[in-house]
Amino acid sequence: MSLQNKTIQRYRLFFPEETLREISARTGIQITRVFRLFNGKPMKLGEFEAFEKAINNKMDYHPNYSRLTLLAEEAFSSLSAAELEKVIDYIERKITNKKFAQTICADTSEEVSIA
Repeated sequence: MSLQNKTIQRYRLFFPEETLREISARTGIQITRVFRLFNGKPMKLGEFEAFEKAINNKMDYHPNYSRLTLLAEEAFSSLSAAELEKVIDYIERKITNKKFAQTICADTSEEVSIA
């Protein structure tokens, strides 16, 4: 996956419901250009920076973000490969469990609204 696709995917994780107009307003990129970027046109450096800035601003609002990044950097420098593997496995399990729980809740709410 390209850096551009990863950036757009990360942006969508933080702002899943935003319309092209809202993305344009947040990033300062023209709406037609946002449409083209989301459909695979190559991103310019300034556009990449605009998306990254929006993502970083959103992450800065989360109180534990800086703490987590500091701990991750310290873990990389001080833990062994086996210890890092355990930490990574734990984080992956937590994320998988969260996604699974969200899927179950979404399926349950669809069944309730259909009945």
